[in-house]
Amino acid sequence: MSSHRKDLLIQVGNFVEQLYQMGVRQVVLSPGSRVAPLALAFVRHPHIQTRTISDERSAAFIAFGIAQQTNTPVVIACTSGTAALNYAPAVAEAFYQRVPLIVLTADRPTEWIDQWDGQTIRQQNIYGNHIKKSYQMPVDLGHDDAKWYRKRIGAEALQVALDYPQGPVQINWPLREPFYPEVDEKFDFSNENIGAVEVVSSEPYLDDETWEETLLPILNQHKKILIVAGQGQYQSSLAESLEELPFPVVSDIISNYGSVENAIIHQDVFLSPSKIEVLQPDVVITFGMSVISKNLKLFLRNNPPQEHWHIQQAGEVPDTFQSLTKIIRSTEDAFFDQFSGFELAHSTEYLEEWKEKDDVVKTNKIDFFELLSFSEFEVVNHLLRELPENSVLHLANSMSVRYANFIGLERSDVAVFANRGTSGIDGSTSTAIGHAISNPECVHFLLTGDLAFFYDRNAFWNNYLPPNLKVLLLNNHGGVIFSMIEGPTKQPELSEYFETEQKTSAKFLAEEFQCNHWELNSREEFYFTFESFLEPSEQTSILEVKTDKVISKNTFKAFKKEGVFKV
Repeated sequence: MSSHRKDLLIQVGNFVEQLYQMGVRQVVLSPGSRVAPLALAFVRHPHIQTRTISDERSAAFIAFGIAQQTNTPVVIACTSGTAALNYAPAVAEAFYQRVPLIVLTADRPTEWIDQWDGQTIRQQNIYGNHIKKSYQMPVDLGHDDAKWYRKRIGAEALQVALDYPQGPVQINWPLREPFYPEVDEKFDFSNENIGAVEVVSSEPYLDDETWEETLLPILNQHKKILIVAGQGQYQSSLAESLEELPFPVVSDIISNYGSVENAIIHQDVFLSPSKIEVLQPDVVITFGMSVISKNLKLFLRNNPPQEHWHIQQAGEVPDTFQSLTKIIRSTEDAFFDQFSGFELAHSTEYLEEWKEKDDVVKTNKIDFFELLSFSEFEVVNHLLRELPENSVLHLANSMSVRYANFIGLERSDVAVFANRGTSGIDGSTSTAIGHAISNPECVHFLLTGDLAFFYDRNAFWNNYLPPNLKVLLLNNHGGVIFSMIEGPTKQPELSEYFETEQKTSAKFLAEEFQCNHWELNSREEFYFTFESFLEPSEQTSILEVKTDKVISKNTFKAFKKEGVFKV
């Protein structure tokens, strides 16, 4: 065995064991020669599950879905060259959604970059500002300092990915040939002195002095306290604390808190950017990540509160409503647990004002679709009403997530996810597949439009299509959202250059990848077929509903129209 290959195989094996000791259990590989020693080490490790997916963009989103569903770090590994660039959309989504991806990019030796050698590009720090940190492994691992540095990079990269706010890190590893093991050569997975580092942390509760001298005086001074829940996963203990407070909790569908008793879920319907005196808050308290509701954002920007506090234990905090006054370094659970324990002199009057307007929408939407033509908005409404217990709902970007947010969901047993970090359509299906294959006990539903679905068609090009994934595809043969935005609708190029009309059907995709498929275009067919769609199956299921773009646009506009839900 060459001394270089011997050192490499030992160090690669130790590196993989180090990742395992620090919590990595799943790896998504994309094929290539330069990544071979890393790929083989992951595959041969006895306790790490590996999958191989050829399309790097889809592979990265699938890994993102696995990490998000399992709340654990997941490795993606690819060969040198443009493969690493194809990871970029998912890396950006992981960065903004705070999901720990370990991005492992194999590279050519440093001296061959920019020398017109095959599959060489500038891979160091290739993801720019959309990654928590990038690392460069040493090329030659014979020296003791290089071995220590390899160990140090592995430990620090995992720490950085898992430190709050979590996120992706890149490890770029230049690999010099020879790197393929011979038949009798093995990787070293011994767990002695591998450099794993354990992080010990505690729950950051605020001290009594901070509450009594800084926060409570402000809260007691004002009557109108508004809580806004951003995107995040449901915590039952946090929900219980929120329900103890006499304040409205504005909750988008992706915040997963629409089920709490004081939740407001229809803010996008009844709010407007103009001043609504009775609803304008004195203090806004936010937690979680982004919000979908455009009307809420405009309302709070145009009618700023006197105080805006954001609860976040560490990391940068954006100023979404242009009114941020305090960043409170605590976990959401700890802050609201303390908050709900204080005796407050506030009445429920402000909460009741919000609830009254929310309830008007809830009452009127029950019969809204009865006298209207069949539309994709009605399809979404039925899906949200009929989701099975303990299921997972994935919302693709563009109209799908907006439809669902306007209708709302008031269930704690359904977990809702959407790629709202970057709000792109490029990986919605792949992300849902990642969730479904890592959580086979639950049924996963993906609500998607035709552009998002066909854009990510390579999500189906793998050997892991989960039978517990059910895709509800709204196919109106183009991007209906652009016919609802004032700018594009005034342009003569709307149809060809904005809506991008297409005549594609999912029928042939379903045949190619052996999925169940139903295609329908009427109310009668939809309700007749929907029960079959819900039935357990041994294949991924696709229910394709073909709808009229104009009818769907007009139905949605009618739902939003102020005269329908007068407040």
